[in-house]
Amino acid sequence: MSKYRKYIITALAGIISGVFIAMGVHNCNRQPIETKVERDTVTVFDTIMHYLPKPVEVEKVKTEYRWLTMVEHFRDTTKMIDSVLVEVPIESRHYHGEEYDAYISGYEPSLDSIFVRQRTEYITETITRTVKDNKHLFVDVAGGCEYQFNTKTAVPFAELGARVKLGRVGIGAYGGYSHDTKENKASPYARIKVSYDILGF
Repeated sequence: MSKYRKYIITALAGIISGVFIAMGVHNCNRQPIETKVERDTVTVFDTIMHYLPKPVEVEKVKTEYRWLTMVEHFRDTTKMIDSVLVEVPIESRHYHGEEYDAYISGYEPSLDSIFVRQRTEYITETITRTVKDNKHLFVDVAGGCEYQFNTKTAVPFAELGARVKLGRVGIGAYGGYSHDTKENKASPYARIKVSYDILGF
């Protein structure tokens, strides 16, 4: 039982070390993310109509004098009698609403109607994030444990290598040490690996 316990402990140590090494290499070799932002703007003009608005402020600004001709009408003829000087008050009136301010002036001025064109913009923003794979040369550090069923031996290993990735095809050269727990012996090794990516997630 103690013999298998040693294999289990050795295998777990190799697996845990390999996971931590892989996580560290992944964080250092994280691929950049390309962000693309697209904006679509639609402008809409709404016409708001106000009929016969009421002034909110009336102010007498000045007084002007005008000569008016007095005309007397008879049954068959029209006769001009004389001219008279009259006083004409000039007012300024302020009209106010939520969308407008209007000012008019004159003799008894009035604002019949006002049309306000309100501009509204609807902006739709689409954000697309794409992982951009611009790395072709990788340096790998790995560690783990393999179990050989024929000899019933757990062999932990640690290795360092470099690989080149061209599309889906990868070629790498690795070297490291493996430890034979049965013979308690560490041995160096070297290998060349060719891989092809079938699926991507």
